[in-house]
Amino acid sequence: MPPIAEWSTVVVSIVYLVGAWTVTVQMALALGRVPPSERTSLQWPLWAVFVLALGDSFHTIPRIYRTITGNPLPYVLTWFGRPWDWIALGLVISSATMSLFYLFLFQYRQERQGVRWDIWSWVMLGLLTVRLGLLPCPLNGWEGVAAPGWRIYRNIPFTLMGIIVIAALFQDRRNAQARDRRLLEAIAWCLIASFVTYWVTVLGAEQYPALGAMMLPKTIAYLIAIILLYRLAFIRPVRAG
Repeated sequence: MPPIAEWSTVVVSIVYLVGAWTVTVQMALALGRVPPSERTSLQWPLWAVFVLALGDSFHTIPRIYRTITGNPLPYVLTWFGRPWDWIALGLVISSATMSLFYLFLFQYRQERQGVRWDIWSWVMLGLLTVRLGLLPCPLNGWEGVAAPGWRIYRNIPFTLMGIIVIAALFQDRRNAQARDRRLLEAIAWCLIASFVTYWVTVLGAEQYPALGAMMLPKTIAYLIAIILLYRLAFIRPVRAG
């Protein structure tokens, strides 16, 4: 990757992490101000954004460090005879927490609809279990090149989780008030944009490395989505009269 592209990634990554952790703190502060009866449902968006920010920090901060200093990262563990540095470990952690993000976001949707647990909750939990089971497999090649097809295999359950959440958001907009309807639609479209750019990278980055730059709009889409989620969950419009 050319130096200018590396520094662009650093800038976007720093903005994203600062934004994600700021939203997390704002949600935590707002949760403490809501009535106890509402905290059960509102804890879900807080947990969703927290795990997203935490997981992304594990691989983004080492990347930023490596770009700024030019120093190689130390190995932190050996898995099936393959040494992993902080970036490889961080990629596994962030892949897991991104999946948790969708589970927690779906449970927030369920709470908003007055549904504590149904068949779709079990489907989400099942897909999460499959996803988490695939991530540690050495064929993923986190420390190097993945075995043929494994970049796709591990992302199928993750993408299905995202599709369920996106479909639920579009379904909920039908009975929502105008403000919430706009926010639900905007969040759904941000998630769609994130998956489109993500799959462009998954399918083409090995053959065409320049497509790795599509992770930048993906990152921006997630940042916008969690800001909108904060507005949806915690910012209530002031009504006149």
